[in-house]
Amino acid sequence: MNNNKLIAVAAVAIIVLAGIGIAYTLTRDNSSDGSNIIIDARGRAVVIPDEINSILAIKSCSLQLVSFFDAVDKVKNLDVNESFTDVNRTHTFILKDLLNGDGVRYEDLPRVDTSSAEQVINAKVDIVISSSVAVSALDSEQSRFGVPVFAINADLEFDSPEMYYQLFALGRLFGEEQRAVDLVYGIQSLVHGITDKVGDASGKGYACGMNFMGANATPFLRASGDYLPFTYSKLENVSVHSSMGVGGQPYDTSQEAVIEKKPTVIFIDGMGLNATVDYIKNNKGTLNLIPAISNGEIYKTMVYKNWGTNWVNQMINVYYVASIVHKTDTVFDWTFENKANEIIQLFYPGTTVTYSELAGAQAGGVCRQITL
Repeated sequence: MNNNKLIAVAAVAIIVLAGIGIAYTLTRDNSSDGSNIIIDARGRAVVIPDEINSILAIKSCSLQLVSFFDAVDKVKNLDVNESFTDVNRTHTFILKDLLNGDGVRYEDLPRVDTSSAEQVINAKVDIVISSSVAVSALDSEQSRFGVPVFAINADLEFDSPEMYYQLFALGRLFGEEQRAVDLVYGIQSLVHGITDKVGDASGKGYACGMNFMGANATPFLRASGDYLPFTYSKLENVSVHSSMGVGGQPYDTSQEAVIEKKPTVIFIDGMGLNATVDYIKNNKGTLNLIPAISNGEIYKTMVYKNWGTNWVNQMINVYYVASIVHKTDTVFDWTFENKANEIIQLFYPGTTVTYSELAGAQAGGVCRQITL
Protein backbone atom coordinates (compact mmCIF):
# COMPACT_ATOMS: atom_id res chain seq x y z
CA MET A 1 0.00 0.00 0.00
CA ASN A 2 1.53 3.36 -0.99
CA ASN A 3 1.70 6.38 1.31
CA ASN A 4 -1.21 8.26 -0.24
CA LYS A 5 -3.48 5.23 -0.20
CA LEU A 6 -2.67 4.42 3.43
CA ILE A 7 -3.48 7.94 4.56
CA ALA A 8 -6.64 7.97 2.43
CA VAL A 9 -7.80 4.62 3.80
CA ALA A 10 -7.04 5.70 7.36
CA ALA A 11 -8.95 8.96 7.03
CA VAL A 12 -7.97 9.65 10.63
CA ALA A 13 -4.67 11.47 10.36
CA ILE A 14 -3.55 14.76 8.92
CA ILE A 15 0.19 15.16 9.02
CA VAL A 16 1.76 18.32 7.68
CA LEU A 17 5.55 18.38 7.74
CA ALA A 18 6.58 21.81 6.53
CA GLY A 19 10.15 22.33 7.54
CA ILE A 20 9.95 21.25 11.15
CA GLY A 21 6.47 22.64 11.65
CA ILE A 22 3.90 19.96 12.37
CA ALA A 23 0.14 20.14 12.39
CA TYR A 24 -1.31 16.99 13.83
CA THR A 25 -4.79 15.56 14.16
CA LEU A 26 -5.65 11.97 14.97
CA THR A 27 -8.98 10.84 16.34
CA ARG A 28 -10.66 7.56 17.10
CA ASP A 29 -13.67 6.68 14.99
CA ASN A 30 -16.55 4.86 16.62
CA SER A 31 -17.70 1.46 15.46
CA SER A 32 -21.34 0.45 15.47
CA ASP A 33 -21.02 -1.10 18.92
CA GLY A 34 -19.47 2.02 20.42
CA SER A 35 -15.92 0.70 20.43
CA ASN A 36 -12.92 2.69 19.28
CA ILE A 37 -11.18 2.18 15.95
CA ILE A 38 -7.66 3.15 14.88
CA ILE A 39 -6.14 2.38 11.48
CA ASP A 40 -2.85 0.49 11.85
CA ALA A 41 0.27 0.58 9.67
CA ARG A 42 -1.19 -2.00 7.27
CA GLY A 43 -4.41 -0.09 6.72
CA ARG A 44 -6.51 -2.33 8.98
CA ALA A 45 -9.32 -0.85 11.08
CA VAL A 46 -8.59 -2.24 14.54
CA VAL A 47 -11.16 -2.06 17.33
CA ILE A 48 -9.26 -0.85 20.39
CA PRO A 49 -10.14 -1.65 24.02
CA ASP A 50 -11.23 1.35 26.08
CA GLU A 51 -8.47 0.51 28.54
CA ILE A 52 -5.13 -1.12 27.81
CA ASN A 53 -3.29 -2.53 30.81
CA SER A 54 -1.25 -5.30 29.21
CA ILE A 55 0.63 -5.22 25.90
CA LEU A 56 2.40 -8.00 24.02
CA ALA A 57 4.80 -6.86 21.28
CA ILE A 58 5.71 -9.61 18.82
CA LYS A 59 8.22 -9.94 15.98
CA SER A 60 10.91 -7.51 14.89
CA CYS A 61 10.76 -3.84 15.93
CA SER A 62 7.40 -4.07 17.72
CA LEU A 63 8.86 -3.82 21.23
CA GLN A 64 11.30 -1.20 19.99
CA LEU A 65 8.48 1.11 18.88
CA VAL A 66 6.55 0.50 22.09
CA SER A 67 9.71 1.29 24.08
CA PHE A 68 9.63 4.87 22.76
CA PHE A 69 6.46 5.38 24.85
CA ASP A 70 5.66 5.14 28.56
CA ALA A 71 3.29 2.33 27.58
CA VAL A 72 6.31 0.03 27.58
CA ASP A 73 5.65 -0.38 31.31
CA LYS A 74 2.47 -2.20 30.32
CA VAL A 75 4.49 -4.93 28.62
CA LYS A 76 4.00 -7.90 30.96
CA ASN A 77 5.21 -10.66 28.63
CA LEU A 78 7.89 -10.86 25.94
CA ASP A 79 8.07 -12.50 22.55
CA VAL A 80 10.31 -15.53 23.00
CA ASN A 81 12.55 -14.11 20.25
CA GLU A 82 13.37 -10.89 22.13
CA SER A 83 16.99 -10.99 23.31
CA PHE A 84 18.50 -9.16 26.25
CA THR A 85 21.87 -10.80 25.68
CA ASP A 86 22.21 -9.47 22.12
CA VAL A 87 23.65 -6.03 22.85
CA ASN A 88 23.26 -5.06 19.20
CA ARG A 89 19.53 -4.53 19.71
CA THR A 90 19.51 -1.00 21.05
CA HIS A 91 16.06 -1.13 22.61
CA THR A 92 16.78 -4.21 24.71
CA PHE A 93 20.20 -2.86 25.68
CA ILE A 94 18.50 0.25 27.10
CA LEU A 95 15.61 -1.70 28.68
CA LYS A 96 17.95 -4.26 30.24
CA ASP A 97 17.80 -4.15 34.04
CA LEU A 98 15.12 -1.43 34.05
CA LEU A 99 11.92 -2.14 35.94
CA ASN A 100 8.52 -2.28 34.29
CA GLY A 101 5.27 -1.27 35.99
CA ASP A 102 5.26 -4.36 38.22
CA GLY A 103 8.75 -3.77 39.54
CA VAL A 104 10.17 -6.66 37.50
CA ARG A 105 13.16 -6.28 35.22
CA TYR A 106 12.21 -6.37 31.56
CA GLU A 107 14.71 -9.14 30.88
CA ASP A 108 12.98 -11.30 33.51
CA LEU A 109 9.45 -11.00 32.11
CA PRO A 110 7.69 -14.25 31.14
CA ARG A 111 8.28 -15.43 27.58
CA VAL A 112 5.53 -16.20 25.08
CA ASP A 113 5.95 -18.39 22.01
CA THR A 114 3.48 -16.85 19.59
CA SER A 115 3.34 -20.03 17.53
CA SER A 116 1.18 -21.25 20.42
CA ALA A 117 -2.13 -19.41 20.57
CA GLU A 118 -2.65 -21.00 23.97
CA GLN A 119 0.40 -19.26 25.41
CA VAL A 120 -0.78 -15.87 24.16
CA ILE A 121 -4.29 -16.45 25.49
CA ASN A 122 -2.93 -17.52 28.88
CA ALA A 123 -0.86 -14.32 29.03
CA LYS A 124 -4.17 -12.40 29.19
CA VAL A 125 -2.98 -9.38 27.23
CA ASP A 126 -5.31 -6.58 26.12
CA ILE A 127 -3.64 -5.97 22.77
CA VAL A 128 -0.90 -7.41 20.58
CA ILE A 129 1.47 -5.18 18.59
CA SER A 130 2.75 -7.16 15.59
CA SER A 131 5.10 -6.51 12.68
CA SER A 132 3.66 -9.27 10.50
CA VAL A 133 3.53 -7.98 6.93
CA ALA A 134 0.54 -9.68 5.32
CA VAL A 135 -2.93 -8.53 6.32
CA SER A 136 -4.05 -12.16 6.22
CA ALA A 137 -1.36 -13.08 8.76
CA LEU A 138 -2.40 -10.22 11.04
CA ASP A 139 -6.07 -11.19 10.79
CA SER A 140 -5.12 -14.78 11.56
CA GLU A 141 -3.16 -13.70 14.65
CA GLN A 142 -6.13 -11.68 15.85
CA SER A 143 -8.46 -14.63 15.36
CA ARG A 144 -6.10 -17.08 17.07
CA PHE A 145 -5.19 -14.86 20.02
CA GLY A 146 -8.70 -13.55 20.65
CA VAL A 147 -7.52 -9.96 21.23
CA PRO A 148 -6.98 -6.97 18.91
CA VAL A 149 -3.76 -7.15 16.87
CA PHE A 150 -2.35 -3.76 15.86
CA ALA A 151 0.21 -3.75 13.04
CA ILE A 152 3.42 -1.77 12.84
CA ASN A 153 5.75 -1.66 9.84
CA ALA A 154 9.32 -2.61 10.76
CA ASP A 155 10.76 -1.65 7.37
CA LEU A 156 10.00 2.08 7.43
CA GLU A 157 12.67 4.76 7.59
CA PHE A 158 12.68 8.41 8.59
CA ASP A 159 12.05 9.54 5.01
CA SER A 160 8.62 7.89 4.94
CA PRO A 161 5.38 9.65 5.93
CA GLU A 162 4.13 6.23 7.00
CA MET A 163 6.82 6.14 9.71
CA TYR A 164 5.38 9.27 11.27
CA TYR A 165 1.83 8.03 10.83
CA GLN A 166 2.56 4.89 12.82
CA LEU A 167 4.17 6.93 15.61
CA PHE A 168 1.07 9.11 15.78
CA ALA A 169 -1.20 6.05 15.66
CA LEU A 170 0.71 4.40 18.50
CA GLY A 171 0.56 7.61 20.49
CA ARG A 172 -3.21 7.68 20.11
CA LEU A 173 -3.46 3.97 20.88
CA PHE A 174 -1.54 4.42 24.13
CA GLY A 175 -3.15 7.74 25.05
CA GLU A 176 0.26 9.45 24.62
CA GLU A 177 -0.50 11.87 21.80
CA GLN A 178 1.90 14.53 23.05
CA ARG A 179 4.74 12.02 23.26
CA ALA A 180 4.11 11.10 19.63
CA VAL A 181 4.19 14.75 18.61
CA ASP A 182 7.43 15.26 20.55
CA LEU A 183 8.98 12.24 18.83
CA VAL A 184 8.00 13.31 15.33
CA TYR A 185 8.99 16.93 15.94
CA GLY A 186 12.30 15.80 17.40
CA ILE A 187 13.08 13.45 14.51
CA GLN A 188 12.20 16.07 11.92
CA SER A 189 14.32 18.64 13.75
CA LEU A 190 17.27 16.26 13.65
CA VAL A 191 16.82 15.58 9.95
CA HIS A 192 16.57 19.26 9.09
CA GLY A 193 19.54 19.97 11.34
CA ILE A 194 21.57 18.30 8.58
CA THR A 195 19.64 18.80 5.35
CA ASP A 196 18.99 22.52 5.83
CA LYS A 197 22.65 23.28 6.51
CA VAL A 198 24.67 21.31 4.01
CA GLY A 199 25.25 21.51 0.32
CA ASP A 200 26.23 18.57 -1.86
CA ALA A 201 29.07 16.60 -0.30
CA SER A 202 32.15 16.05 -2.41
CA GLY A 203 33.08 12.53 -3.40
CA LYS A 204 31.13 9.29 -3.37
CA GLY A 205 30.20 6.99 -0.51
CA TYR A 206 29.94 3.24 -0.06
CA ALA A 207 28.08 1.75 2.94
CA CYS A 208 28.86 -1.90 3.61
CA GLY A 209 29.19 -4.59 6.26
CA MET A 210 25.42 -4.68 6.61
CA ASN A 211 23.42 -7.30 8.49
CA PHE A 212 20.05 -8.07 6.94
CA MET A 213 18.09 -11.32 6.74
CA GLY A 214 21.13 -13.21 8.01
CA ALA A 215 24.82 -12.41 7.89
CA ASN A 216 26.68 -12.31 4.59
CA ALA A 217 29.78 -14.46 4.17
CA THR A 218 31.44 -11.42 2.56
CA PRO A 219 30.20 -8.36 4.50
CA PHE A 220 32.31 -6.00 2.37
CA LEU A 221 29.89 -6.80 -0.45
CA ARG A 222 26.70 -6.39 1.62
CA ALA A 223 25.78 -2.84 0.65
CA SER A 224 22.86 -0.44 0.88
CA GLY A 225 21.60 1.60 -2.01
CA ASP A 226 19.06 3.40 0.19
CA TYR A 227 21.19 4.74 3.02
CA LEU A 228 19.71 7.75 4.78
CA PRO A 229 23.01 9.00 6.25
CA PHE A 230 24.20 9.51 2.65
CA THR A 231 20.86 10.93 1.50
CA TYR A 232 20.72 13.51 4.28
CA SER A 233 24.38 14.49 3.88
CA LYS A 234 23.80 14.79 0.12
CA LEU A 235 26.62 12.35 -0.58
CA GLU A 236 26.45 10.32 -3.78
CA ASN A 237 25.85 6.63 -3.02
CA VAL A 238 27.77 4.29 -5.33
CA SER A 239 25.33 1.47 -4.57
CA VAL A 240 22.18 1.44 -6.65
CA HIS A 241 18.65 1.24 -5.34
CA SER A 242 17.54 -2.36 -5.20
CA SER A 243 14.13 -3.94 -5.04
CA MET A 244 15.67 -7.10 -3.63
CA GLY A 245 14.53 -8.22 -0.21
CA VAL A 246 12.22 -5.70 1.40
CA GLY A 247 12.22 -2.50 -0.60
CA GLY A 248 15.74 -1.18 -1.01
CA GLN A 249 17.21 -2.96 2.00
CA PRO A 250 20.86 -4.09 2.13
CA TYR A 251 21.80 -6.49 -0.63
CA ASP A 252 24.85 -8.22 -2.11
CA THR A 253 26.94 -6.49 -4.76
CA SER A 254 30.22 -7.48 -6.43
CA GLN A 255 33.82 -6.45 -5.88
CA GLU A 256 34.05 -5.37 -9.51
CA ALA A 257 31.05 -3.04 -9.12
CA VAL A 258 32.59 -1.34 -6.09
CA ILE A 259 35.96 -0.88 -7.79
CA GLU A 260 34.29 0.50 -10.92
CA LYS A 261 32.35 3.14 -8.95
CA LYS A 262 35.51 4.33 -7.09
CA PRO A 263 33.99 5.47 -3.77
CA THR A 264 36.05 8.12 -2.01
CA VAL A 265 34.77 7.25 1.47
CA ILE A 266 33.62 3.95 2.97
CA PHE A 267 31.44 3.44 6.04
CA ILE A 268 31.39 -0.05 7.56
CA ASP A 269 28.50 -1.17 9.74
CA GLY A 270 29.56 -2.45 13.14
CA MET A 271 28.00 -5.88 12.58
CA GLY A 272 30.34 -6.64 9.69
CA LEU A 273 33.35 -4.58 10.74
CA ASN A 274 35.91 -7.25 11.60
CA ALA A 275 35.14 -9.50 8.62
CA THR A 276 35.10 -6.48 6.28
CA VAL A 277 38.46 -5.20 7.51
CA ASP A 278 39.94 -8.69 7.12
CA TYR A 279 38.56 -8.89 3.58
CA ILE A 280 40.07 -5.53 2.65
CA LYS A 281 43.45 -6.53 4.10
CA ASN A 282 43.42 -9.86 2.28
CA ASN A 283 42.52 -8.20 -1.02
CA LYS A 284 44.33 -4.91 -0.60
CA GLY A 285 46.37 -5.28 -3.77
CA THR A 286 43.20 -5.16 -5.83
CA LEU A 287 41.07 -3.00 -3.55
CA ASN A 288 43.69 -0.24 -3.47
CA LEU A 289 42.13 0.77 -6.78
CA ILE A 290 39.33 2.19 -4.63
CA PRO A 291 40.26 5.76 -3.58
CA ALA A 292 38.63 5.38 -0.14
CA ILE A 293 40.93 2.45 0.64
CA SER A 294 44.13 3.82 -0.85
CA ASN A 295 43.56 7.14 0.95
CA GLY A 296 42.50 5.60 4.27
CA GLU A 297 39.01 7.14 4.24
CA ILE A 298 37.32 4.24 6.03
CA TYR A 299 34.98 4.71 8.98
CA LYS A 300 32.90 2.55 11.31
CA THR A 301 29.19 3.22 11.97
CA MET A 302 26.73 1.81 14.50
CA VAL A 303 24.71 -1.36 13.91
CA TYR A 304 21.92 -0.50 11.47
CA LYS A 305 20.02 -3.79 11.11
CA ASN A 306 19.53 -6.32 13.88
CA TRP A 307 16.13 -8.03 14.09
CA GLY A 308 14.80 -5.03 12.22
CA THR A 309 16.07 -1.46 12.01
CA ASN A 310 17.90 0.08 14.96
CA TRP A 311 16.27 3.48 14.47
CA VAL A 312 18.24 5.19 17.24
CA ASN A 313 21.52 3.93 15.83
CA GLN A 314 20.58 5.00 12.32
CA MET A 315 19.90 8.56 13.43
CA ILE A 316 23.25 8.57 15.21
CA ASN A 317 24.79 7.32 11.95
CA VAL A 318 23.18 10.24 10.13
CA TYR A 319 25.05 12.67 12.34
CA TYR A 320 28.30 10.72 12.26
CA VAL A 321 28.37 10.56 8.47
CA ALA A 322 27.56 14.28 8.29
CA SER A 323 30.42 15.05 10.68
CA ILE A 324 32.84 13.16 8.43
CA VAL A 325 31.81 14.11 4.91
CA HIS A 326 31.27 17.77 5.84
CA LYS A 327 34.26 17.97 8.17
CA THR A 328 35.69 21.02 6.38
CA ASP A 329 32.40 22.89 6.75
CA THR A 330 31.74 25.36 9.54
CA VAL A 331 27.94 25.01 9.45
CA PHE A 332 27.57 22.70 12.46
CA ASP A 333 27.41 24.04 16.00
CA TRP A 334 27.53 20.64 17.69
CA THR A 335 30.01 17.94 18.54
CA PHE A 336 29.13 14.45 17.37
CA GLU A 337 29.14 12.76 20.78
CA ASN A 338 26.92 15.44 22.33
CA LYS A 339 24.49 15.10 19.44
CA ALA A 340 24.51 11.30 19.79
CA ASN A 341 23.57 11.65 23.46
CA GLU A 342 20.80 14.07 22.50
CA ILE A 343 19.43 11.51 20.01
CA ILE A 344 19.34 8.79 22.67
CA GLN A 345 17.48 11.14 25.02
CA LEU A 346 14.89 11.94 22.33
CA PHE A 347 13.91 8.29 21.99
CA TYR A 348 14.47 7.38 25.65
CA PRO A 349 13.92 10.49 27.81
CA GLY A 350 15.74 10.25 31.11
CA THR A 351 17.75 7.13 30.33
CA THR A 352 21.18 7.01 31.92
CA VAL A 353 22.61 5.14 28.91
CA THR A 354 25.07 7.31 27.03
CA TYR A 355 26.36 7.05 23.48
CA SER A 356 29.76 5.84 24.67
CA GLU A 357 28.12 3.07 26.71
CA LEU A 358 25.74 2.04 23.94
CA ALA A 359 28.26 2.13 21.11
CA GLY A 360 31.02 0.69 23.27
CA ALA A 361 28.93 -2.40 24.01
CA GLN A 362 27.81 -3.02 20.43
CA ALA A 363 29.69 -4.74 17.62
CA GLY A 364 32.68 -2.78 16.44
CA GLY A 365 32.56 -0.21 19.24
CA VAL A 366 32.23 3.55 18.83
CA CYS A 367 32.05 5.36 15.49
CA ARG A 368 35.57 6.11 14.37
CA GLN A 369 38.08 6.08 11.55
CA ILE A 370 39.49 2.62 10.79
CA THR A 371 43.20 2.15 10.24
CA LEU A 372 44.12 -0.92 8.24
